[in-house]
Amino acid sequence: MAPTRASSGSRGCVARVRALLRRGVPTPAVVRCKALAIDTATRIASYGGTPVGLRRLEYLLLVHLAREPTRVHTKTELLREVWGWADGSTRTVDTHASRLRRKLAHVGAHGWVPVTWGVGYRLAP
Repeated sequence: MAPTRASSGSRGCVARVRALLRRGVPTPAVVRCKALAIDTATRIASYGGTPVGLRRLEYLLLVHLAREPTRVHTKTELLREVWGWADGSTRTVDTHASRLRRKLAHVGAHGWVPVTWGVGYRLAP
């Protein structure tokens, strides 16, 4: 059987895992930020006990922001660390941040993913 090439999606996943291993930043089992709890073992985020229905990349974006919630994460950094992209100009981060913001607001976490215009995003409870 001939080897097959990895899809672009699996290459991105591999790049993200490699980036995490390179950084050596352990993620605690539960990341907490006030009423927000992110269980990294079950991949469930909840706000005040109410689960937040997140898609895979929205969840990864939230975990990344929650590791350092008050720091502004640049769009370039987020593309590299969350999506595994080396570079690029895209609205992907903006779109996912908007969806994440809307889903958090739906469970009562209003204003938790503010934009710093021209720079990026942070998690601000």
